[in-house]
Amino acid sequence: MLTIIQHPHPTLRKKAKPVKTITPEIQQFSQELLQSLAPKTGKPLGVGLAANQVNKLHRIFIIKMPDDKFTICINPQIIKSSKKIISSLPEEKHFLEGCLSIPGYYGFVDRPLKVKVQYQTIKGLNKTKTLTPPYSSYFQHELDHLNGILFIDHIKQSKQPLYLADKKGKLNLVKNPLE
Repeated sequence: MLTIIQHPHPTLRKKAKPVKTITPEIQQFSQELLQSLAPKTGKPLGVGLAANQVNKLHRIFIIKMPDDKFTICINPQIIKSSKKIISSLPEEKHFLEGCLSIPGYYGFVDRPLKVKVQYQTIKGLNKTKTLTPPYSSYFQHELDHLNGILFIDHIKQSKQPLYLADKKGKLNLVKNPLE
């Protein structure tokens, strides 16, 4: 189990480096990252985890995909984004993002609705998929991590409210957003 680092750890603000060759070490790390997010027993910690969040600067993340399986994405990228954004959906379809490196905080990030993505598998195969909410947001959130961007940066820029969950799970508005 890898240790998930917390904001304001400096690695969360660094840009991850492309994986040039998928070595046995990269395969092992990818499996450890997967097991840290979605252990074989118990429930998953979340819907995604990027290498930056475990203090490594590889362009690798794990996300939950529409087939309900967790997928290892190496050198992920967005090759096309829709102009339509999440706020164009009816309000009941909006959702708040959270982050394992900023536990308890949640906010609405208005991202492109649909993204066409590309990544390599652990075996080096190139995959292309078109993702829609919420999976499109999961991918964009984790890709932001690899670029040193946190969801709270989007919250601050858009002046959206930021919430902190109390022990009972009730969301309370945060007056001073995190930096």
